[in-house]
Amino acid sequence: MAARMRLMSRGERAALACVVCALAAGYSAYALLKHWHFDSSYDLAIYDQAIWHLSRFERPASSIRSLPNVFGDHFHPIIALFAPLYWVAPFPETLIVAQAILLAASVVPVFLFARDRLPYGPALAMCLAYGLFWGMQQTAIFDVHEAAFAPLAVGLLLLAMERRRRLWFWAAAAVVLAVKEDLAPFLVFVGGYLFVRGERRTGGILLAGSLVAFVAEVAVVIPAASVAGEYGYGSAYADVWRQPWLVPVKLVTPPVKMLTAFLWVAPFALLPLASPLSLLLAPFAPERFLSSSVNHWGTIYHYSAPLAPIVAMSAADGLARIGRRISDQTTRRRTIAIMAGVSVLLASLLPGHQPLWRLFSSRPYLFDAIDRTGPDAIGVVPPDASVVAQTAVAPHMAHRHDLFRLDPEGRDADYVIAVPDRSPWPNLTAADVRALLDERRRRGYAVIFERDGWVVLRRGGR
Repeated sequence: MAARMRLMSRGERAALACVVCALAAGYSAYALLKHWHFDSSYDLAIYDQAIWHLSRFERPASSIRSLPNVFGDHFHPIIALFAPLYWVAPFPETLIVAQAILLAASVVPVFLFARDRLPYGPALAMCLAYGLFWGMQQTAIFDVHEAAFAPLAVGLLLLAMERRRRLWFWAAAAVVLAVKEDLAPFLVFVGGYLFVRGERRTGGILLAGSLVAFVAEVAVVIPAASVAGEYGYGSAYADVWRQPWLVPVKLVTPPVKMLTAFLWVAPFALLPLASPLSLLLAPFAPERFLSSSVNHWGTIYHYSAPLAPIVAMSAADGLARIGRRISDQTTRRRTIAIMAGVSVLLASLLPGHQPLWRLFSSRPYLFDAIDRTGPDAIGVVPPDASVVAQTAVAPHMAHRHDLFRLDPEGRDADYVIAVPDRSPWPNLTAADVRALLDERRRRGYAVIFERDGWVVLRRGGR
């Protein structure tokens, strides 16, 4: 049986709106300040340039990533929804704020799901814990990605699934497929979950359709748009294909993988484990932990965004199930309220160094000479010129056809711009960046701007 839907009063709707707005403001503020400190980087430049092209009805190329078409890298057509925003405000900050709003908006389906099972206060508390969950915070502050759409899409999918709203369910499933190709296996698993639960027709169709979609995306669609003519990320699982008997070992080693899995549920006081919905976390474990990329194993970056609503919704369901086992009404109400409060506390603290807490210190609001001089340095480069840029600078000047990153294999361009005292990646140190600038000078590039650590070179002299 589906859980009972409850109507909200005007005051309850206002409180929910306040939570959503507060989270959107917090996510936006931190990410914008990070960007203005020249602490955003490569990924934001990739998406900003691709969406700038889409907004001009051009192929979504990313020269900094050496991609004539970003859909040859990943299947994420959902990012085209960002393009109309650039008709009004063509800035990387637009993407940052849009991502924050999308993430905060995903609180609504999580709340509606929780409210079907819990009293208003605990349901709202679980949503606050969800908004503070490290997977959401890390997604909000780490540049901009297609993952911004994942929590809202997955949250709507699970809400429609539990409320038996089939039209909304299939619409949400289609959106999840459009977010990224690696969410198709999750839908395959959801189909299997529904099939086992007794919804055989819906589950079977979703399972088969998602499997077909996944194969089509990685074997046909992405290779067709790729220069190499293949899906480039299968190699991350090459060791598993060669030695499948090592899968059990690779799933749990090194220990950081198990710590990350524990931290999926620990911020919600382990409540997700009391709900069968937590089974939907299962497909994320092999996808993340069997990958050879260490970036997939830990608690940073944006990779935990799709599972965030699953954790929060299963926590709400688990708490409701625990409450139903308590016969005394007063004790039940008290237990639910306490566990919801504990979830808020744990989500605000685990795994430590939560980004949003930094907004309550003075440091994000203090801009040094490098930050203040940055716009002047960028301003000497013509908007239509080709540029080789340090990746810390690239997101601030990606609205051009030819933007390349500053590294030992870097391309020639009309201008070179760098600020060695910011992140040198993919170079190792600031000294490496300075060496690359010196090498450009020896090749005939002339200094046209040098102040407060910023260096701008122009090809062919002054």
